[in-house]
Amino acid sequence: MRLASISTHGVQGLPDVELALQPVTSLIGPRASGKSSLLRAVSWLLSGTPAGVGEAPVPTVRAELLALDGRERRSIERGPTAFPADPLPSVVFLAARTRLPSAAETQHPYESDAAAAEAMVAAIAERRLSGVEGEVLLIEEPELMLTVHQQRHFYNLLHRYAERNQVIYSTRSPAMLDAVDYQEIVRLDVHAGQMKVRRAPAETLTVEQRVRLEAEFDHERTEMFFASAVVLVEGQTEAIALPLIFRRLGHHPDALGISVVEVGGKGNLPLVARLLAELGIPHVVVFDSDRGHPGERENRLIKRAVGKAPVFLLDPDFEGVAGIKDHDEKVLNAWRLFSDIEPKDVPPVLRQIVDKTIELANKA
Repeated sequence: MRLASISTHGVQGLPDVELALQPVTSLIGPRASGKSSLLRAVSWLLSGTPAGVGEAPVPTVRAELLALDGRERRSIERGPTAFPADPLPSVVFLAARTRLPSAAETQHPYESDAAAAEAMVAAIAERRLSGVEGEVLLIEEPELMLTVHQQRHFYNLLHRYAERNQVIYSTRSPAMLDAVDYQEIVRLDVHAGQMKVRRAPAETLTVEQRVRLEAEFDHERTEMFFASAVVLVEGQTEAIALPLIFRRLGHHPDALGISVVEVGGKGNLPLVARLLAELGIPHVVVFDSDRGHPGERENRLIKRAVGKAPVFLLDPDFEGVAGIKDHDEKVLNAWRLFSDIEPKDVPPVLRQIVDKTIELANKA
């Protein structure tokens, strides 16, 4: 069986929360939002460990168990007077600290810092091949000490492992998420001691829209799920120029947690904006007016689709606003123009984009 949902009450470091769980669930959110505490709560529910979760006052953790074939469902609970009845799924909790390099005085001089992390990946691959099933695997920051390529491999391995098991992990790495599998992503935020759980339902995008997203989106763009604010743009020219404009106006987007994300074309803006809205990630939408009847109709559709997100229409297009006349080398020309532009010479609408994005980031 796997966990279909979980609810907690009184868990240290975790405001009361209730959420549905998938065969693979990725927990994201800012520091101290409760990701690790939630993993420990799941482990404590199923095994009674780690012991620290159950210290006085003893919390209560409940869950719905669902058979892998979907035919059986039952409730379990662990608390001051309640203990879950067998049979229970076996649980493995892999804490981040177990993969950190050993202290200098105890580590072998030829031992790789990544040895423990690579051993974890190999062990899970071996368990999958040996036919382990019905296990709940909990991992704190699986990306630790792995290269980007290893992270992408591990992401795919975890999904194969979840075909007969369940995987729940917390992460800060874009390589451990995929925008196409958006229904697996759970964003946790804590405001005024209250937990907010956000996720995009599976029906947010149609199958056709998911295929479009898969064709255009890569792991580099997936960094938007970790951002304090996002600027969605339709093309490469804006993606190159806007970070330069931020910096020329005295702001550092990376330091502020701001991502400028090129979505692979104007038609993809509503799809990506919809996911960000469902996850509660502040964003602005920037696109060209493309004067003329077809362009005006598409602009109206985009404005309607992105909902309450601030929209900036560049008329007739980014190059026109920026004063770039040579469209054959527009990316290079944008880089040349904005690399050393004086702040007073930044076009007003581009300054407004920067100001609004910073405002959203500061509120996050």
